[in-house]
Amino acid sequence: MKLQHFLLLCGFTLTSAITVQAQAQVQHTQTSGNMSATNNQDVVKAPVMRLYQALNTIQKSAGNSLVQNEAILNQALDNSYDFPAIVGKTVGYRYNSFTPQEKTAVLEAFKKYTIARYLSSFANEKDTQFKISPDVKTGTTGNKQIVSTTIGSGNDTTPINYIVQNTPQGWRIVDVLLNGNISQTAVQHGDFSSTLAKGGSQALVEMLNKKTQSFNRK
Repeated sequence: MKLQHFLLLCGFTLTSAITVQAQAQVQHTQTSGNMSATNNQDVVKAPVMRLYQALNTIQKSAGNSLVQNEAILNQALDNSYDFPAIVGKTVGYRYNSFTPQEKTAVLEAFKKYTIARYLSSFANEKDTQFKISPDVKTGTTGNKQIVSTTIGSGNDTTPINYIVQNTPQGWRIVDVLLNGNISQTAVQHGDFSSTLAKGGSQALVEMLNKKTQSFNRK
């Protein structure tokens, strides 16, 4: 697994000059060593585990069609990502001014884009390993937790951390940190801002659809 695949995964291009540090410093969660603490950490890590299980399944299913892989990943992302929170943070203040129809259109386009991005990165891989740290970290703001992972094979691995938050639907991913500290939502916010300023939600939907098509052709 090469680094550019991770850049694609997190919404970067190889020529991107934007590097955004995660805002919150993190500290290790204090663990009591008893069964309840272990179970609690497993619950927090569950959305990342579901995502990685889906990606691992796709890697091992070389005969799957694009539609089959999309279905596997769609289900995993529905149970792992808090898409409204991610899109709201990515779009920024403009999101609150969108009509319900505009929000739905942007959410659907962003979700399809996310699925295509993951499949472009992993559908043709066979030996990528997904490793999740046993210890969960906690941020200094809100009820967010950080699940540390590495993705890759052999000596070619990259740290990918997930910020997760407890929601009415359970723990969900609300941001991804490449190399442990580069925020996907912050970088994408910068990437989307000019499009939104020029053409609003419709222009963003069109841009996301074009990106999705380009990933699907790879």
